[in-house]
Formats: sequence, structure tokens, C-alpha cells
Amino acid sequence: MLAISVKTETGADRSRPTAAELAGLLRRIGGDGDHFVVVDRLPAEDQVYVQTWRDGDGPFRVEHRDGAPERHFSAGTDDAERVAEAFVDWARGGESWRTALDWQPADLFSTPGLAPETRAAAEEQARKGIRSGFRTFHEVAQGVCDAFDPADTPVSPEEARRIVAGLWEERLTEQADWPEVTDADRVAQAFAALGAEGLTARMDFTCCSRCGLGEIAAERAEGDRGFAFFHHQDTESAAEGHGLAVRYGSYADFEEATGEAPASQAPTDERAEIGRAVAAALGEAGLSVRWDGDPDRVVEVTPLDWRKRLPAGA
Repeated sequence: MLAISVKTETGADRSRPTAAELAGLLRRIGGDGDHFVVVDRLPAEDQVYVQTWRDGDGPFRVEHRDGAPERHFSAGTDDAERVAEAFVDWARGGESWRTALDWQPADLFSTPGLAPETRAAAEEQARKGIRSGFRTFHEVAQGVCDAFDPADTPVSPEEARRIVAGLWEERLTEQADWPEVTDADRVAQAFAALGAEGLTARMDFTCCSRCGLGEIAAERAEGDRGFAFFHHQDTESAAEGHGLAVRYGSYADFEEATGEAPASQAPTDERAEIGRAVAAALGEAGLSVRWDGDPDRVVEVTPLDWRKRLPAGA
């Protein structure tokens, strides 16, 4: 077993894999939804890792980092076996990986072929994803690409990664000065408590209210009497300083046989009881809650200082 943790785009993560398992993960990457492998040591060392990215059957872009950005190096190769051998040697604490590839100081952030106005717009799109705190590095970069018409002002995957990389570093630096527990952590605590109370509690769930109401029942665990969630647009609003809207409801009128969404006209007393549970959990977590008891109104958390740490190892 290797004293490492491995993260992949597919979610097929490993803790203390064998050398053969690690090599297998590296050889297979390149397909849709399976572009990267990130390897951290165990126990974890801050900003110390090796990672690689591949698109299709193209070359591997390999990187290793040993602390600060100036200790970040990259290399490229078409040889999957060289990549596997280097990663396994790094994981074992060897030295041969240092000369196995042509490591060069990484130019992490520049995009010389991108117009300044396009770069500025791409950075703003990246900041939205980063501020949410729920997106992995790859998801933020993909969001940047998707925000631009490829026939008009395309931003390539490589340019998107470079844009996100610089802003990601800034966010990591900011996080070092954050309090141990933030308001975003308190929201997570409240949602964990609601889940334990028999509610389907989901954060940053789907794109909008309509989709959330239409899909929440599929998340329902046996015994759940109702639900609470906030969606992507709610997260974005919270990250912009506008507070957080938490939506809730009862499964009382839900018709599983027809696949219909939870009825918006569930019994008022049941919806009100769930609203009270949501407001209470948020308040007990130390958040400022605004709700007048009307079961047809969302529970608002305001004011709210949304500072959610970036996903670890992403």
C-alpha cells in the first residue's frame, strides 16, 4: 500500500492504493469525465502533490508542487508508463521521479493569446464558481469555457485552467486568515442537523427552484417527512453578499406513483412545522434567521458572510 490519497474526476478516489491500482488509474485517463488524477501524501502536506491531466489520447500534462507557487513544476509526455512510474516513485518517497520527466518551472497563469477584455470576463466567471466554495477546480474551469460562445470568443480548456489557477491561489491565501468556523460552515452544520431530523437536506442543489422541487424527492431517504434545500442561484446570491434563501416543504402530498414533484399546496400546518424546524436549526447553528412563520415564504439567512473553503485536494 502507498501512503497517498488519490482523487479523480470520476470520483473513483482511493486511500492507500497499491502501486498497480495507482498505475491503472493513470493509464486510463483521457475520456469524458475522466481527465485527471491528483495525488497527495498521507498524512497530508499543505500544497504538496503530483497531478496529471489528459484529454483523449493526447499527451499527459504532469505537474508536481512542493509548497508555494514558485515550487510548482510541469512536464509533458505521451508515455503513460513514464507517468505511472514517476507517480509510483514519488508516492514511495523515491528520487528517480525527479529526473524521469523534463520538469520545468510552471507558467501557471498567463494567457497570451486571449484578448484582455475576454480574460477579464473569464476571470469574473471564474470568481463566481470559486466564491461558491462547492466547485472543484475542474468544474470552475469548465464553467469558464461554457460561458463563452466557441464560435465567437472561445476560451480554451488550457486558458480556462490558467485563469482559474491564479484566482484559486488567491482564494487559498485568503482562506488562511479566515476564522476556524465561518457562516458557510454553520449552514453546513444546520443542514446536517436537518438531515438527522428526518428531512432531505441538500445544499447547492440543482440550478433553480423549479428543478429543485422537481428532483428533491429522488433524494428522499426512508422516513423523510419533508425537505430543505438551496440551489445554485441561491449560493451565488449568498456569495455576493445578499443572504441565503432556504426552501422547504412537505412530502405529504407527494405522489410517488406518478413521479410528480412535492405539491406546493401541502397541508399548511405540516409545511409550517418544517419551516420552523429549518429556522430553528439555522438559528441554533449561530446564524441570523429571518422568517415570519408564513409557510409560503422561504427562510432567509441574513446578514450572512459567505466564506466557504475550497474543496480539499481539488
